Amino acid sequence: MSLVELIYDKEKLKETIKKTKILDEEINVIFKVNGELLGAIVWVEKGKIEGDVCDLYGFFQDILIGLAFLLDEGKSTRRDYYRIKVEKFGPIDRIKNPDLAYLTPLFFHFNRYVFELDKDKDELIIHYRNDMYLYEDRAGKTGMVRVPLKEFTKEIVKLAKDYIKLVKNLEVLDMYEGWIKNLEKYLADVKKYYKERYGEEL
Repeated sequence: MSLVELIYDKEKLKETIKKTKILDEEINVIFKVNGELLGAIVWVEKGKIEGDVCDLYGFFQDILIGLAFLLDEGKSTRRDYYRIKVEKFGPIDRIKNPDLAYLTPLFFHFNRYVFELDKDKDELIIHYRNDMYLYEDRAGKTGMVRVPLKEFTKEIVKLAKDYIKLVKNLEVLDMYEGWIKNLEKYLADVKKYYKERYGEEL
């Protein structure tokens, strides 16, 4: 099992973008980290799991921007751009180091995530709220998962490269020209700060 799993129908996404020429098309996605379902529709009593609607361009945009900020610990990255106030997530005492944390929905409609760096252990703490955990009498699940920052970054870079390769040469509307170059820039930032932190190339 991979540390990070991002499950979606690649051919369906490709064909949809070809048809609409819109890069930020939404598609059903299952997002798992260390076996934990962070993004999915989960029918708890039925034991059924489905993909939840997500804009994958936005997903990779936000996760790459945030990883660059955490890898660099905000030393070079622009704080107003790379960090969003995490107080919106809920009680601030959940977040031990809010200066090295950022909030994002990862472009799922009903979810929120705070990615926090534990500097002492070089771990990424992912606080999450997935409102598509559906119980008979309520909805939503809040949780936390810890993973090594280094390994998580490796997995995300690999997934981002696969996504960019999938959509890079597709014909899109003029307003989307340059979006992939932006994503490649965010990816380059992550690789740069990864090398500075760990002394190795990605």
